[in-house]
Amino acid sequence: MKSRSANLLLRAALGACAGLLALGAHAQSYFGVAIGRAHGSIPSLNTTVLGIPVTAAADKTNETSYKLYGGYQFTPNWGLELGYADLGSGYSSNVTIGGLPGVVTAKADTWYVAATGTLPFRNGFSLLGKIGMASSHVAAADLCLAGTCFSMGSESRSQAMYGVGLEYAFAGKWTARLEYEDYGKLTSDDVWGTGDSGAIKGNSWYLGARYNF
Repeated sequence: MKSRSANLLLRAALGACAGLLALGAHAQSYFGVAIGRAHGSIPSLNTTVLGIPVTAAADKTNETSYKLYGGYQFTPNWGLELGYADLGSGYSSNVTIGGLPGVVTAKADTWYVAATGTLPFRNGFSLLGKIGMASSHVAAADLCLAGTCFSMGSESRSQAMYGVGLEYAFAGKWTARLEYEDYGKLTSDDVWGTGDSGAIKGNSWYLGARYNF
């Protein structure tokens, strides 16, 4: 009985070692860069402050976006990725305060960490999916009215994000990637500070390349 138990334990240990070796054989880290277009959706505003009518137009801003990311593939199908995206500095909305026209501008960026799933299918192409958490920051919000600008501060928010994409292994350790990422709400649900005025939402399209170590 002891001999049989010892054999079973030895087989289990060898099986575990084989599994770890197989996992290590497929594991790899990578680093990538990308450029794309970030889309920001800004809510409208129609309220009265101290008897003065205040309105702001809903707007959808398109900005050039840059992204740096790195990750680790535990297997050919599953991995973990960390990234930083500069979503641009031209998010804006036209406002009117007491009949005076003005504009609010801001910039945004985000950090994210996500689990990734990769499905290779043929000729070096793979489908990519990711889901995780994003920590977004909207900063340098300024209100310019009648030639004078006022700071409206900044705001941060963390929430779930997701992404989908297509990868192509084209040269040695290089892989091209086309992807879409949705960061959800970049701010609270009351970005204008009037009691549930809505949030700024953000998403991006990227084209980039990664190097596999």
